[in-house]
Amino acid sequence: MAMRNILHISKLQEFEDFLETKGYMIVATSKNPFEVLRAQKDGDTVIVYQKKDTKEHLSTMDKDYHLVREFIKRQRVQTNADRIRSMTDEELVEFLAKTVWRMGENIFSCKNSSLYPECLDGMCEKCPCYLDWLKSPAERGE
Repeated sequence: MAMRNILHISKLQEFEDFLETKGYMIVATSKNPFEVLRAQKDGDTVIVYQKKDTKEHLSTMDKDYHLVREFIKRQRVQTNADRIRSMTDEELVEFLAKTVWRMGENIFSCKNSSLYPECLDGMCEKCPCYLDWLKSPAERGE
């Protein structure tokens, strides 16, 4: 079965480039007049089709749907909020430490600032208080 109308025609070249980054080799299409792209990797073949009356979107086989979804997801512009949501706890500690330092406030009650002399007023990503705070239960605001 085919997944219809999932990949926009204007993205065909970019999808081809994406497949190449995933290790697929672009090969010649078959004699099927609806086939617009064929790629192979380790015995797997990805085929993209264009129905004769379709003006905007292309189709793939169900088994290749995950590749198209991954491609589309990578195409989205990541917002600052997306970037923050995707951070590890350690990356978030570093981000918060720098941000809090820039704002001149400390939202953490640091118990270890004397142990970390490189920290300025307890606002250092090396201080374990930040990670402890991130891993603690959230306080409910009023």
